[in-house]
Amino acid sequence: MRLPTVLSARSPLQVGFAAAGIAGSALLVVTVLRDTALTAGVALALAIPALVLCVMILRKTRLLEFCPEVLAGDVILPRASRARSPKLLLPLQFTNAGHAGGIIQWVALRLTIDGQGDRSVLLSPVAEVDMAAFIQAKRQITPDNAIDPFTAFALEGRRAVAKFVLFDISERGRGAPLELRPGRYRFEVFMKGTHFAAPRLERTFDHVLTEKHIEDYRSDTTVYLINYDLTLASARRELSSGEWLPRAREA
Repeated sequence: MRLPTVLSARSPLQVGFAAAGIAGSALLVVTVLRDTALTAGVALALAIPALVLCVMILRKTRLLEFCPEVLAGDVILPRASRARSPKLLLPLQFTNAGHAGGIIQWVALRLTIDGQGDRSVLLSPVAEVDMAAFIQAKRQITPDNAIDPFTAFALEGRRAVAKFVLFDISERGRGAPLELRPGRYRFEVFMKGTHFAAPRLERTFDHVLTEKHIEDYRSDTTVYLINYDLTLASARRELSSGEWLPRAREA
């Protein structure tokens, strides 16, 4: 059973507040029940406000923290004419549900084909793509539209930022290159931000790559894998014409 958002602790500070509140409530209940002069009804009346106060402190602490999330679901395979190996372009929307600002330090992408976890590959962000320039370059990655390297960035409280991030194989040359083949591709987006000791898995989504997709890519055509169940409003709003998105559903 999943706890309501207001009750879900997201940092050691929140856990500490919650533990202190629960311990205080329990101590109060035990103390009152041991006093035979008070009835169980009075004990309950005193314990409930303590629990409510604990929940309010937990919620207030969460609102004052840096609470980033990543929305993802679409994948673009840019034209291959100048690429030595496939790279993946992902529209990502970073949102901060908290009131405090922070730094998005790191993002990564893990790719698994047909459930073969032992052959998963890790991709790192190598550039942020200017989508207007990308379209002007006929949907091809060039030095003019790829701003590299992709670096950490600030995310203010209650704000959302859309970025088009280009991913490539991590530590190229030490492992097998990415080879496209028909199958079900699982994408896992990881993020590391301030206030988090380790990277977190933020989003998981699947796409099916067909022979037609691979033929189009090899014939120097940009391939779009669109998640029509997910709306990247801020990311797509970056281009008012929406030209980066195909007009009709891909077959």
